Amino acid sequence: MDRELTLICSTCAEAIALDDGCLWVSRRQADTVRQAYRALEQRRTDPLDGSMSFGLADLLALPEPAVWRADHRDCDPEREDGGHYRIPADRLRLRADLLDWTAHLAGKVWLPHTDWRDLLRETRTGSTRLAVSGPRPPAHLAAF
Repeated sequence: MDRELTLICSTCAEAIALDDGCLWVSRRQADTVRQAYRALEQRRTDPLDGSMSFGLADLLALPEPAVWRADHRDCDPEREDGGHYRIPADRLRLRADLLDWTAHLAGKVWLPHTDWRDLLRETRTGSTRLAVSGPRPPAHLAAF
């Protein structure tokens, strides 16, 4: 099977070509972000009518989403941490594999508090964490 997607190690910047690594995110960090959003909702929700109001300062104070990283097993700075969600590199060979993982992850309450959407967008052109080969989407879809 041809490989369309190759993870790029966040630590050594080499391709994870031998399926000796994974894509991972800290669930603890994602939960911390989720809790910050929930706290903002609770602070800024009017108890009488349920409406929410917040300002730019509130939004700027929110933490950044948890970042999905790719690492070789030997490069993984936190390989012993059980608080991470890991997807083995051999399960991410095609763009279609990302669709399957997206469907699977959609039920996780912490997923919206990660940069998964950015990772999906990177499958068009590649990035520092994901190399892409194979056919590119049509140009008229590139703006989406």
